[in-house]
Amino acid sequence: MSKTNACIEAYHEMEERYAMLEIKFFDNKQSSKINKVVINAIKEFEVSPDIMIEHDNNNENEGIYIIEFHDDYDKESGDFFEKIIKDLDIKQCSMS
Repeated sequence: MSKTNACIEAYHEMEERYAMLEIKFFDNKQSSKINKVVINAIKEFEVSPDIMIEHDNNNENEGIYIIEFHDDYDKESGDFFEKIIKDLDIKQCSMS
């Protein structure tokens, strides 16, 4: 499979009150889709996660969209992340 046809990949990590979702994208179309889904989820759940986007040094169209919750006492991240994964049609998410 070429990278331009690659599926969006996700990696999830949780530890005590910390939760993180990394979403790997392979082109600008996927990046835009992730951004739209995340913005809609933020509005729906009324949360303020930390968001970073890291681009691949060798290909600026590829990168990782990182969403983090710190001090997630109420576990808001769970439903929020599930909504994002469902809306992006990610079938499997890797976990640590």
